[in-house]
Amino acid sequence: MKYKIIFIGLFLFTLPFSNPTVFAQYPAEGALEKTAREIYSRIMCPICAGQTIAQSNSGTSTQMRNLVLKKLRQGETKEEILQYFVSKYGERIMAKPNKKGFNLMLWFLPFVSVVLVAVGIYFLIRRWSTKVQMETVSFSDETHLAEYKERVERELKEFEV
Repeated sequence: MKYKIIFIGLFLFTLPFSNPTVFAQYPAEGALEKTAREIYSRIMCPICAGQTIAQSNSGTSTQMRNLVLKKLRQGETKEEILQYFVSKYGERIMAKPNKKGFNLMLWFLPFVSVVLVAVGIYFLIRRWSTKVQMETVSFSDETHLAEYKERVERELKEFEV
């Protein structure tokens, strides 16, 4: 009971100090930050290998993040901002390449190569399995059997000496 009174007292004490107009000034700040984070994850850091500007702590990435926020606050769209960075740094700045032209091959080539390798392995295994055939040798012929007996006896005598 005592804690409830303290909590209510603190709440009532801070209520006059809160200014609801401050919160109303930037109603879309949450959406702006979310859009900025999406853009950060789509732009690669030009200095850090394999990191987006969202992951990198370099000064260049920080400047790029600030520029993205500035452009979003000026009312530019995601596509316009991404196009700005592509025009400045080239296609390599994008974390995911476009699905057009030569880049289309980059999207589908890994899947096509896996399918081709699987088909190749299937045909190789099939070919190898048909080549292996067991031949049966019959020693019903006495001349062949006699040759082998002589050879065995001769080699046994050589080892006994």
